[in-house]
Amino acid sequence: MANTITLSAEEIQSGLDRVRFAEMLIEQLPENHDGRNTWLMNYGIRDTTKHIRAIDNVKRENDGLSPRELIWCDKTKCLESVI
Repeated sequence: MANTITLSAEEIQSGLDRVRFAEMLIEQLPENHDGRNTWLMNYGIRDTTKHIRAIDNVKRENDGLSPRELIWCDKTKCLESVI
């Protein structure tokens, strides 16, 4: 099982996986922090992330670009743009 992630006892007890834990830490950065928003847009799974993606699509439309169509990739555990 080379592609299996084994959760630690702490992760099992808390009910948080590594992505959710990282997301909670990153959300503590200021809202205008580019690294924060980029990470959340690519890897986030909570409601905050949905809001950031919606804002990104509005900005793209205002710049004459089509909205980003994103799909979740189970292999990389992040969102990828549909081409």
